[in-house]
Amino acid sequence: MTLKAQNVSVALGGRTVVEHFTTTLAPGEFVAVVGPNGAGKSTALKMMAGLLSPSVGSVSLDDAPLASFTGRARARRIAYLPQDRIVHWSLPAARIVALGRLPHRSFAAGESSTDRAAIAAAMTRMDVGQFADRPVTMLSGGERARVLVARALAQEAQYLVADEPAAGLDPAHALALFEEFSRLARDGHGVLTALHDLSLALRFATRVILLREGRCLADGPGAQVLSRANLAAAFAIDAIVTEIEGIPVVLPHAALPGTVTPA
Repeated sequence: MTLKAQNVSVALGGRTVVEHFTTTLAPGEFVAVVGPNGAGKSTALKMMAGLLSPSVGSVSLDDAPLASFTGRARARRIAYLPQDRIVHWSLPAARIVALGRLPHRSFAAGESSTDRAAIAAAMTRMDVGQFADRPVTMLSGGERARVLVARALAQEAQYLVADEPAAGLDPAHALALFEEFSRLARDGHGVLTALHDLSLALRFATRVILLREGRCLADGPGAQVLSRANLAAAFAIDAIVTEIEGIPVVLPHAALPGTVTPA
């Protein structure tokens, strides 16, 4: 039971954005995808979620081509949280979270007790119950982000693919989010997330994928992937990888000479 990309390349606008990408996401894994701006992280996640078709290679779910799944069937197995936090409808937050249950029932059907329990649990986990009746367009960016994460959690899919889920969150809610992702992995879900915070990746992910210019530079345990040499190669920085009170952290020290053009 795995979500797998095999030697995948993706071209957008005539430019190859992801090239020769191979990886798997298995139940019980929490995998972080990191890399500099333009490395192909978002494209790789969209491809793994079935939202982009590869130009070359294949993506499969439990050995079946992901493209063979209907949209509803795919949504029952894979929940996707986009980087974009735009919401076009001024619906109460609880109704936004409830949209996560649509893959499990017809649009016209009423909510079942199972739906209501999943919605309530997701809102509790993301600490958004107090916003239940508030229009989501009236929430702050961080509050809206938590509501959208709750929507993805309410979907109760086997796999969760989340693009920059901590963007806009305060430190307390960012930590709570990643603890929730870790819990999901421990409970047998597969979590794949793109992020810029290397310390969060090192601390929480069971595996890290490091991308550079659309290619996989390294894939493995965070302590191995986020080495000083790999960080220099991918991000053009000198970084210190250490622990503070037992918590692993990545501290960028300096940009390498010749890598940053002054404004």
